[in-house]
Amino acid sequence: MMKIVLGYLVVGACLTGISMAQTPAQPQSPPPMQAQPQAPTSAPTSATAPPIAMQFTPGTLIRVALEKPVDSKKAQVGEPVIAKTTDDLKSVPPGLATKGCKIIGHIVEVTPHQGDTPSTIRIVFDKMILKNNSEMALPATIKAVGFVDQFNPATDIEAVNRMGGTAGGSGTAGGTGLAGSQSQGANTIGAGGGNPNMYGGGRMPTAGSSGSGYTNLPFNAQGAIGMAGVTLSAGTAQDSILTAKKKNVKLEGGMQMILKTN
Repeated sequence: MMKIVLGYLVVGACLTGISMAQTPAQPQSPPPMQAQPQAPTSAPTSATAPPIAMQFTPGTLIRVALEKPVDSKKAQVGEPVIAKTTDDLKSVPPGLATKGCKIIGHIVEVTPHQGDTPSTIRIVFDKMILKNNSEMALPATIKAVGFVDQFNPATDIEAVNRMGGTAGGSGTAGGTGLAGSQSQGANTIGAGGGNPNMYGGGRMPTAGSSGSGYTNLPFNAQGAIGMAGVTLSAGTAQDSILTAKKKNVKLEGGMQMILKTN
């Protein structure tokens, strides 16, 4: 009897194992979805305002003082020519073009005097270093160069004739005498050589000053002032040409220039 009972138990256990083996595996739940990192959404950026491009009206007159000498006997092509403004200029925003800002040019041609060969220096001014150390393009030619105490339009008949007027009188659109008025394109230069693009304008003669009484080379000056045998002319490539037939052209440090923007 016991053998029969044990036989039933063995058979039942086998059938249970077979049933469990045939039971299909329950599908496992998929793992929870991981949150994918989102690409950072760039906030809309407003267009950056372009930097203010400062420029001068063509024909603007700027007075500068030469920083170092320039000698046709020693100068080399490519050599920088550096001058500094002697007045505060109008700028946007204000205060960018103050007295002492550098105006930089370079020598594009130089010929020393030798025998019958005249000496020449061709200079191009092309940029200005503003008060904040940024640069702006400034193509300009030399309208006048010299020392202020050598400028005397009341007695320098040659200079007066070049300016198109008479000593002490008013000139035409080409220039003026000491007390006249001059027109330079969109810029009007008032009595005493005042410059509309300057805060203070030109300075009138003052008592006790040397030479003609000007404290600075006036804006109505033209040519090579007090430089015997030296002529100043404009080239064809926005350059200025100084020429001397019988000697080397030499510009001394401290000489003032009147530059005219192109």
